Amino acid sequence: MSASHYPGSEAFKGIPTACISDALDTFGINGGLEGLKALGPGMALAGPAYTLQYEPVPEGEAAQAGEFIDEVPEGHVVVIANGGRQYCTVWGDLLTYAAKIRGLRGTVIDGCCRDATAILQTGYPLFSLGSYMKSGKNRVRLAARQVPVTIGSTVVCPGDIVAADDSGVIVIPKDVAEQAYRRVKEIEAMEERILLDLQNGMPMKEARIKHRYNQYALRVNV
Repeated sequence: MSASHYPGSEAFKGIPTACISDALDTFGINGGLEGLKALGPGMALAGPAYTLQYEPVPEGEAAQAGEFIDEVPEGHVVVIANGGRQYCTVWGDLLTYAAKIRGLRGTVIDGCCRDATAILQTGYPLFSLGSYMKSGKNRVRLAARQVPVTIGSTVVCPGDIVAADDSGVIVIPKDVAEQAYRRVKEIEAMEERILLDLQNGMPMKEARIKHRYNQYALRVNV
């Protein structure tokens, strides 16, 4: 198949994360952010990462809420590395309102949010380990912004493409985004051909063989 033109991070909007994962697998790249789920069904996002690193605050030391939202460029996805902490939150309704006003595409948290009901009412895409009511003030603090952060076993760098849907969250390294997009389009086209044959009565095994389903799982050079 001829290479598809890659129009930027917007290209991954609406593409299932499962398909993106299959494409990254062929390059030997994980990309998945384990355990992170949509706050509500049907949420989805795609866009470049704006990364934030949080750290715990020593007991008895004061620390204000992280001030960053006014610096996040329009069209970006906020990625918060809070070390998987679930005893306090780093995102709530006020940040959600500000993010929507600024035209951000969503937020991904290795940790928890709060004000879940209010966030759901806005329809703003948010993915996290869960929700909890405890504030992060005086418990955690913003340590760095726009630096590489680690979530689970995956490193997320500023500008990497983040995509998320009901199946979870995945990160496409920016230096392979174009190649990954081309591979995604090849896999999508192959699966569409299989689906058409299934609808026409062909057995699954025969359809997979016909369209070289397992060949698309083989490693390729980036």
